[in-house]
Amino acid sequence: MTIRKILSHLIPALFAATIGYAQDTIMLNNGDVLTGTILEQTTEHVYFKSSAFGSVSLNPRDIAEIRIQLEELGEVAIPSEPVEKTNNVPLVASKPKPPKNNPKETDIKKKKQWSGQAGLAVALRESNTLRRNGDNLIEKDEEFESYRVYGNVKWKGVQNKLDWNWNYRYSKTDVRKNDDFLNLTQNYQHDFTKKYFGVAKSLYQRDFRRGIENEYLQTAQLGIKWFKNPKFKFSTSIGAGYHTYERLEDVYSDAKTKFILEESIRWQMIDSLTLFQKYSHLGDLDTFHFVFTSGLENKLIRDVFLRLEYRLDRDTEVNYDDRGYYDKALLTSLLYKF
Repeated sequence: MTIRKILSHLIPALFAATIGYAQDTIMLNNGDVLTGTILEQTTEHVYFKSSAFGSVSLNPRDIAEIRIQLEELGEVAIPSEPVEKTNNVPLVASKPKPPKNNPKETDIKKKKQWSGQAGLAVALRESNTLRRNGDNLIEKDEEFESYRVYGNVKWKGVQNKLDWNWNYRYSKTDVRKNDDFLNLTQNYQHDFTKKYFGVAKSLYQRDFRRGIENEYLQTAQLGIKWFKNPKFKFSTSIGAGYHTYERLEDVYSDAKTKFILEESIRWQMIDSLTLFQKYSHLGDLDTFHFVFTSGLENKLIRDVFLRLEYRLDRDTEVNYDDRGYYDKALLTSLLYKF
């Protein structure tokens, strides 16, 4: 762009800033000189207001030169080349101001490293259990209700994650205790890349219905995040673990190194509704203990969720008359996330 064109584009801004205290001059081709104020200039007309002639419309072809008088710059002469019609008010693009340091926003970012949840559930369950009949142990199927409290606390760094989980359920009738279960778990995860990660799990639990007093599990696993985005996550991990437990009735203990497989899916179908599914398999194809869960989380208000979950727990190593332990449960719970 030439200097002449630049100056011609600056005309509207210049005369808009000087109307009322500066005089413009128009020199015509025939030698006449007009003084006054330029109101607007287009490709077809120059609208000019003179104290002697009033408002007039001039043809740019009849103009030899236009002079803009500024108090600060003095007199500026520009050619009579017309410019496109303008609104006389230049648009000025300003740089966005850097955000001020807000202590509250900084605190929120720090708090995002820590999160957790706590829930209370009522479960309708179908299960089998051991019963003592004199000197004999018998197995019996039952349907009953139990109550469960659970939750976790999580810490998340750049490549490392830690979470501590607890789960306790209990059920008792006027005659006897139906269920008494406690699970404590710590999970450590290290992300090698965005796709591959490693997991170390430490678990302790006791389970009245499986007839187990103390159960310990320590695993090391390698995993893959097959899909990971804000709406859908799918991952699997495999590894080995050291497993040992003690039985209540016959003081039986077992300690073995076992294969472990875990799989997890979480799909946020809409903003307030999320589908989740998990599967954990410990052991081989003949002797194993697996836990399968699937359900929905529906956001009610703010951080409170309604959770519906189906859970299937099966252990072929804990035999009841040559039949493995099973527990089917439909859980309804209120969950608070923080």
